[in-house]
Amino acid sequence: MTKPVVIVSRKKERLKIKISAIADWDGFDKLILFLTKHYDAIIIAEYDGPDARRWILKCHDQIIELIHDDMFGNYLLAPTVESEPIVTEIANDLEERLKKI
Repeated sequence: MTKPVVIVSRKKERLKIKISAIADWDGFDKLILFLTKHYDAIIIAEYDGPDARRWILKCHDQIIELIHDDMFGNYLLAPTVESEPIVTEIANDLEERLKKI
C-alpha cells in the first residue's frame, strides 16, 4: 500500500513532497481549495501548460508551490528553508486526512 503523502527529496534547500493519494488534475484543484480554506493560502502566480501546472502560493507568510505533472502527479514544494515548516505541516495534515480514504 502506498503512503498518501511521501517526502520525495530534500535537495538544495527545496523540500519536495508527493501527494500520491491525489495525483490527477482534479486532485490539484481539490488541493488548491484545501490550501485556501484551511491554510489561508493566496495564489500569487499560475503557470498552466498542456501536461503540467505550477502555482505559487503565499501561506502563513511563506512562499510555497503546488505542482502537477501528468507523469508524476501532485507535489508540494518548499522553495526555501523558511518555507519548510509550513509545507511539512500541510503534508502531515494531508497524510492524516488522506489515510482515512
